Amino acid sequence: MIHILYNPISNCSKNIEEVIAKAQAHYKGEDSTKKSLLDIADLRAYFDTLGTDDKVVLVGGDGTINVLCNALRSYEIKNKIYLYKAGTGNDFMRDVCETEDFAELNEYIENLPVVTVNGKEYLFINNVGYGIDGMVCADGEKLRAQGKKDINYTTLAIKLLLTKYKSHGATVTVDGVSHKFKRVWMAPVMNGRYYGSGMMPCPNQDRKSDTLSCCVIHDTNALQTLLIFPSIFKGEHIKHESKVAQFNGKEITVEFDSPRDVQIDGEVISGVTKISTKKCASAQACDKDSATATV
Repeated sequence: MIHILYNPISNCSKNIEEVIAKAQAHYKGEDSTKKSLLDIADLRAYFDTLGTDDKVVLVGGDGTINVLCNALRSYEIKNKIYLYKAGTGNDFMRDVCETEDFAELNEYIENLPVVTVNGKEYLFINNVGYGIDGMVCADGEKLRAQGKKDINYTTLAIKLLLTKYKSHGATVTVDGVSHKFKRVWMAPVMNGRYYGSGMMPCPNQDRKSDTLSCCVIHDTNALQTLLIFPSIFKGEHIKHESKVAQFNGKEITVEFDSPRDVQIDGEVISGVTKISTKKCASAQACDKDSATATV
């Protein structure tokens, strides 16, 4: 049996029924069911009802994968899970198989990194955006709430860069070593290479590795940052070594001098001064560390 789980608000709810039909056509001749993720109160209980040979097809984008993985954290998944891309940015698919619409998820969600924000832990798929990228997502959410569907995040970033976003000092600590910066525009922590619909802040990051990467754009004015910004889509911004710092490690903490918006795979948390991320050797190791920390 093929179980299609779809996110009705993926890609601002555009063409979702058409995408579901394409996912069903991919398994033509096999029995299938479809169900909205919003109608499932307990995903663990739902997965408990599935047979071991059943397949799950997730229809959505990066945020949809994030919701599934956080709901199933520490759950032993016995089924094959696939993604049919139907999101706004689709950065996960861009990273693992850019030319395809389908991808098997299991190997990519077994050992996800953890970010701690305001004392609460979240798994993340692609990245944790901290700085102007967090505000971009926050403003994007406001526009969606107003009914706007065609949201261009690059245009939003440029607008914020030239208007209301102000850079502040930040400290980035990588595996215990701290680095201080006076004016930071963005400091995303990356599990994959892409975020923001194709931006590549850490072009050498490998999501299958046991480390994370962080890119810090710092000590520039708005105009200088604007000149660097377009090169992020090709990963060429790292050539500006005096203004762009790259870090790699198992544990990365970023702390701003004043509260910022944070986005975790596109989901926004406002008023955050510090994030702590880590990539463990296994999901069990992350859970063990968490349990130890709370004792």
